[in-house]
Amino acid sequence: MNETPINTTTNRLGAGVSEEQVLDAVVRSGYPLQTVIGDVLRAKSFSRNEKFTIQEEWSFIDRDTKELRTLDLLAELRLHDWNPQPRVRPQLCLLIECKQSQLPYVFFQTSSKPHLFNFPMVAGLRSDKIAITTDDDPSTWTLSVINVLDLERDPFQFTPPFCHTLSKCVRKGSDLELSGSDAYNGLVLPLVKALQHYAIAHTPVDTAWYYDCNFTVAVAILDAPMIGVSVEQSEPILSMLPWVRVLRHEYLEDAERFERDRHWVLDVVHKDFFSDYLDKHLIPFVERSAERVLRHTTELATGSAFVPRMGANGWGTFEVRMKPRSTVSRVARATAVGRNILKQFTRRTEDK
Repeated sequence: MNETPINTTTNRLGAGVSEEQVLDAVVRSGYPLQTVIGDVLRAKSFSRNEKFTIQEEWSFIDRDTKELRTLDLLAELRLHDWNPQPRVRPQLCLLIECKQSQLPYVFFQTSSKPHLFNFPMVAGLRSDKIAITTDDDPSTWTLSVINVLDLERDPFQFTPPFCHTLSKCVRKGSDLELSGSDAYNGLVLPLVKALQHYAIAHTPVDTAWYYDCNFTVAVAILDAPMIGVSVEQSEPILSMLPWVRVLRHEYLEDAERFERDRHWVLDVVHKDFFSDYLDKHLIPFVERSAERVLRHTTELATGSAFVPRMGANGWGTFEVRMKPRSTVSRVARATAVGRNILKQFTRRTEDK
């Protein structure tokens, strides 16, 4: 075993403990993988020569026990310039948990891919929703930031296989069986709780003028076989998958009426695919996202916007039409309300 020049003669392994045993325990613990992934992130360099800032053993409050827990890595990448400082500052945040196993993780793939209007999670704004008014209808539309920036249509949202159910193989004698609780408690639940904590921790003060738009992605990185299970003609088909998107549904009793059903989303990535995941998928997506954020800082900072012709085309693209809500939009909205009242009056008159 190596020694530093300042090591003491008494700092030695005791009887019955070998260097090989210690090394084996270290390898099985997952700590080396955490270090490797941190080094991968530190070596990356992106536009404007920006690099990730890394916090290892990032702490968060467990929503159930209220105790302090840790996640392996928090990695943040700035997606804007400081001169001039934008009112809304886009940034990528990665919440990362690393796991190692000789036995496979198994993902039961869904046959369809839902639209994700809240992925990635957006933290740091006054609200993760935008209230939209228009010029041809008196109604107000309340849409997610991902929705109004038209990011739910981005290829990144649909590239990987999706799954709602995953398990981990465990040994039972000479056979293997699946354990859903191991995968859920060790992988899914910590990341979901970390996402919730991050959102709360980055809630801005009421008097804020500048805001962060943190595109927050939870990533589980596995040094383990990843197997997808799909069904064709009632037969299970097994495939090796380096990237799977896991959806965890929860019912939030204290949320607003139409927000109580929530999907928490995390990407599960094989360690040897992680660099490709960043370079070819995630980073291009958040760079496209940041460009849209910087075009709409006023709308995102105020949580309100004006989009013309929503009454006639309420489910088309939003980002290219969206503008700050202004005196002009308020006049247009008042005109739309007036037209609506006139139509109702005309109908009542005709009925008589």
